[in-house]
Amino acid sequence: MKFKTSIVSQLFEIALILLIALVLFILISVYNVNLLKISFASIFWYILLIIGFVILDEILVRKLYTYEIDEAGIKETFMLFSKKETLIPYSNVTKVDLRKPFVGRLLNYGDIEVVGASATKIVIKGIRNPERVYQEISKRLEKLGKVKEESE
Repeated sequence: MKFKTSIVSQLFEIALILLIALVLFILISVYNVNLLKISFASIFWYILLIIGFVILDEILVRKLYTYEIDEAGIKETFMLFSKKETLIPYSNVTKVDLRKPFVGRLLNYGDIEVVGASATKIVIKGIRNPERVYQEISKRLEKLGKVKEESE
């Protein structure tokens, strides 16, 4: 099973960026905020600009990561100029967490964090229907546990 982040979570983030851009436009055009002069309005503008860059960075990072769940384990692939792969075999998984923010509960998307034995961590961000992926990982972990018990 190979997947990327949910379109819904990406659209939500783009809507946040557009909202920040709208507020910045209103500050500059309606209130005539001078960016070179330090005032309450310019500080507010800079804070909004920083928040916008953080959200934009998060969106770009999500576009560069691909996740795969197969028989070997959970694999994260990062591809920009070079390719970096991280694999956590099911035998090394120590913890799996499912996180859904408030908006994620409404729009059915969330994050799954998988921690390996050597403190390796893969965070699958903003995926659609994270319960299904969480159950798939749990099912594979249970299957591995049963195989280990039978071989002993």
